[in-house]
Amino acid sequence: MPIQVAKMILHGILHAILYIAVPLILFEILSILNIMTFTQEFKITIIIIGTIGVVFSMLMHAFPKDTSANRIIAFFSTIYSGFFLFYLFGGFTPGVQLGTYSISLPMIEILLGLQVFAWLLLGASAIRALQYFIEAIELRKKKEYNIRKKFKLSTIFKALGIILSLIVVGYLGTIIYSATRLNFNIHNTDIVYDHNNTPDLSDDIINFTLTFDVINQGIYAIYNVYIASYIYTLTSSNSSALPEGKRIGGSSENYYGTYHSFTTTVDQQITANIDPSYIPGLNTTNAVLELKISFTTMYAAIAINLNISIQYPWNV
Repeated sequence: MPIQVAKMILHGILHAILYIAVPLILFEILSILNIMTFTQEFKITIIIIGTIGVVFSMLMHAFPKDTSANRIIAFFSTIYSGFFLFYLFGGFTPGVQLGTYSISLPMIEILLGLQVFAWLLLGASAIRALQYFIEAIELRKKKEYNIRKKFKLSTIFKALGIILSLIVVGYLGTIIYSATRLNFNIHNTDIVYDHNNTPDLSDDIINFTLTFDVINQGIYAIYNVYIASYIYTLTSSNSSALPEGKRIGGSSENYYGTYHSFTTTVDQQITANIDPSYIPGLNTTNAVLELKISFTTMYAAIAINLNISIQYPWNV
């Protein structure tokens, strides 16, 4: 059986670009844009795993497709690809839930639960692996396996793999389109100081009321929206009266229900109250306060935790 050296080299180069170059370039771009950071150990692991994937690809294309050797190597290569995807989605990382990714931008933090993508991609790998395994047996035994003498078993698994891959691609495309149709418009934050008509500071009330619109012109609804707010001190001119980095107020988690597709919901509000014990300090201290808004929701089967930070100078 002749070895296809030219095909081995060609597919080795292509898979080196796919498994190693593209991830590393993507990691570098995300790091430069300060969107995500990746440890050196993670990058080295990607290089090692990618190199093994390149070797599998070269071995698979060393033999013609109509040989059992090609199909056996394709089977192991696809199984390995499944493990590679499992690793990328955090499946082998202690303390990290499968499919969970975090994105950090200036004033914004996003935690995404991509479990549905993880399982769809792993399922597609498993189906393709079964197809190659059955084809290897058929080629070795020179016998076709059919269901009810009408449908070739390997062809059924091949069709299922293609359908599942198309579903993943279509699903991802609709999510990207819908995400571009989402907007969260903050109108203003009203800061209210109520002295209660008394000189006693202990009964004063300070609250921050944020007004916002939710614009969802995508094809997916935003389900089970929970919003909470927190107020922290970033800086303080008198840390003994008003400590820095201290949570000094906030609100309970509020349920906002569902924002349906192709709708715009205006003038939504959430109010954060200052803890009365910190009001005397606020009356005598210049500070920079940080209002953090935490959104927890489900969008297109993706769990999303979004945190937005807004800074407010506080001058007495």
